Amino acid sequence: MRTHQAFTIVMLLVVLCGAGAPDLSVTAEPYLTGGVFAKPLLPHEGQDVTLTVRASVVGQIKTNPDARVTIVGATGKTVAQQTIRLTRRERSAEGTWTWKASTNGLYKARVEIDPSGRIRESDETNNVAELALPVVVQGRTMHFAWYREVPTARWTTCVTSANDAKQRARLAERGVVPLNWAYGGASWRHYDKDKAQRDPEGLLEDIENLFFEKYTAKSDACFGMGVDEIGGYPGTFAERISEASMKGLVRAKRKMPDRFFAVWHGGGVTLPLAQQCRKGADLFLLETYVWRAIPDALGAEDIYRVIFDRLEPFIRSHDMFQPAYGNWCYTLIALDTSERPDYIDLGEQEQVVRYIRRLCPEMRGIAWYNGGYGGYGVTKTPEFERHHQAVLAGADRLCLDYYVKPCLTLMPQSLWLGRSLDGSWTLTAAVSNIGGMDSGPVSVAFYVDGHAAGKRSASKVPAGPSRNANRVLLAQPVQLSPGPHAFEARIVAAGTATVLDPIARCSRMVR
Repeated sequence: MRTHQAFTIVMLLVVLCGAGAPDLSVTAEPYLTGGVFAKPLLPHEGQDVTLTVRASVVGQIKTNPDARVTIVGATGKTVAQQTIRLTRRERSAEGTWTWKASTNGLYKARVEIDPSGRIRESDETNNVAELALPVVVQGRTMHFAWYREVPTARWTTCVTSANDAKQRARLAERGVVPLNWAYGGASWRHYDKDKAQRDPEGLLEDIENLFFEKYTAKSDACFGMGVDEIGGYPGTFAERISEASMKGLVRAKRKMPDRFFAVWHGGGVTLPLAQQCRKGADLFLLETYVWRAIPDALGAEDIYRVIFDRLEPFIRSHDMFQPAYGNWCYTLIALDTSERPDYIDLGEQEQVVRYIRRLCPEMRGIAWYNGGYGGYGVTKTPEFERHHQAVLAGADRLCLDYYVKPCLTLMPQSLWLGRSLDGSWTLTAAVSNIGGMDSGPVSVAFYVDGHAAGKRSASKVPAGPSRNANRVLLAQPVQLSPGPHAFEARIVAAGTATVLDPIARCSRMVR
């Protein structure tokens, strides 16, 4: 594979004093605090990426160490490699290297400190670290928002409650957007109750101005804000306060278009709030806490219907899944992980994400609310904590499997029967890739009335920005007699791609 040298790598080695022979070590885990990380987190093909390697050094070193960086493609083939002589400073040594991928795919960055063994160390086994480095297709920006930082998570593009300056700096250098936490409309209680009675319109104007000033205030980090609890039941004053605060947000975004705003919405979306968030929010996070809050507070039995109702009727009809026609808003469903992790079966966690991908394949990411752990009547035990960590790890993995990697599916209505001018019949299956990178080979088997009719294959399914660029049509000629027929297509081979719905069916009366 041809590569372009534009991948900037910064090497920082922290030197700690110690006795005896020195020891150099490097690690990529956990990603948000480890020593190897990339910026941006999810580069697209042709984009420059900065990889930072921060290795620890115990003891004194007398020479500038080398670092060898190797980029490996999905097939295991080395596509780029460079050895860098690092320049020591008081407590660090730095070096850079530049590279970029000309094609999308799941790469791996392998970093080895002192590859030639010039420095005699007390431990020679801890000098290597590997980092999964996806390069996604252009036009498929993704967002994975977490309410609170999860140190062991890899797929985190935004933390909405990063209120410590050092934390924000650490997240930002890893390509994660860190946001100041701020309370929004429905949760705002610090207003003049008397004025709300005698002059509600005047009070709402005051609240709009208050939030405008809040959203545009100077900060030690100008990334933006995570705004909590927009919503309120129709006709309530909480709803009107939310509308006022979002009017302030629209003004703030107009004044400071580079400031990032993530808005958490606590219930069903009303038209005014949808319109305002479309104009003012970068991320519109729909709180759909299907494991604790929704069943416990509302008695909901069908959690999938709750997810559906969060999106209808305004999200799709107002073009809010992703930026369109002048707005910059991405809408994400938000799921809970931590209020009652004992309610979450790992298989059902994946089932819910699969449903969301099926319901809105155009949604470019997902959000996770990981607050509230330890409340809601739970008793922490070692087993409880192990399960909680498994739920968090599952959420992180699902981001990779269903959004970043190739994700192949046969959507509803993706199998059809066609007839040519000469009267012959063809069964066609449309295989879609709603993931972030091109797939490898895919094969589809066709069946007529339960009998095998043939198999068709494609070398790949591209991952373009829309159905006009992210699917392949596989056509199988079939012989049909007059009468009713049942047809089926099955994805029978897809390599390492995630497969969402592998089977499509249709029926036709043939004359």
